[in-house]
Amino acid sequence: MSSLYQGILSAAISDQDGLSWERCWQFLMDGFTGRGKRIFMDRGVVRWAVNSGAWNPSESQFSAFLDLLPASDRPQVLRYFKFEDRKKALVSRLLQRKLIRSRFNIDYHDVNIERTIEGKPYLANSIDGSEFPSFNFNVSHHGKFVVLASEPLCIVGVDVMNHEMVRKEEPATFFKAFQNCFTKLEWDMLWSAGPAPGPLYEQFYRLWCLKEAYIKAVGIGLGFDLLRAEFFYPTGDIWSDIAQLRIDSREKQKWRFSLHKLDGHSVCVAKGPPDDATESFRKTLKVTSIDTASLLVALEAPEKQFDLLEVSDLVPEKHELLESL
Repeated sequence: MSSLYQGILSAAISDQDGLSWERCWQFLMDGFTGRGKRIFMDRGVVRWAVNSGAWNPSESQFSAFLDLLPASDRPQVLRYFKFEDRKKALVSRLLQRKLIRSRFNIDYHDVNIERTIEGKPYLANSIDGSEFPSFNFNVSHHGKFVVLASEPLCIVGVDVMNHEMVRKEEPATFFKAFQNCFTKLEWDMLWSAGPAPGPLYEQFYRLWCLKEAYIKAVGIGLGFDLLRAEFFYPTGDIWSDIAQLRIDSREKQKWRFSLHKLDGHSVCVAKGPPDDATESFRKTLKVTSIDTASLLVALEAPEKQFDLLEVSDLVPEKHELLESL
């Protein structure tokens, strides 16, 4: 990191020269090195969403989109029985490839996305890590949306849940299966959203998204005891778009959790320090130790809203498929 960055970030920590967090972040985004080279760190922060439920392709159109994937990826889409699930699986993989193609000088068909043993996707291509030192991304799909989030410094996880699903059972009956997933504090917050079923289910899925986003960010996979993670809203407002986390009753101050709304869906983005990642996930990162100043600036950066993309946006530029859309 250049002396200019270090000076700016140190000023943000010590509040020298009257630099606000917003001003410090703008310096980081503009980021001129001593050689005058512009560093677009902000390009590594992506929030994308696709409404796959609004996409109604014919069988031939779906096959054409499927052919955009490497042959080895296609069975992972076709393993789903329901067509709606196949659409979401396909869109998820196309979103990831669009992200890599748009942020790195890699030919679309050369993009190599692999997964850790726990299932965390990562870019396997060899890249220059100077622009995005710890670049990583995560995807999720549920209901009618597929979402993607990426970060250049922090590790990131994202989860989306449709909280407007029609359920026959009463909330109390549905919640019984999740008694060992939430702490007493979380249950108290959840029930305070009632008594109407709608707000109860929405608060349930908000809390569920928070836990899933954290698990996916660190790359844990299955087997994590959800009771170890307790979420709370610092302002006391259970509908706040900011939440914080305790692990084993200790607050995780180097983590940030942002909640979004997408047409009846709850979305959570989690971001934290790379050294909290699982061993297998850390091995995929170019840099795993981020200095405190840089990490804090990345954590405190204003959270981006999700950009809504069309399925046609996922087709590589100049591809013949675009002519038929």
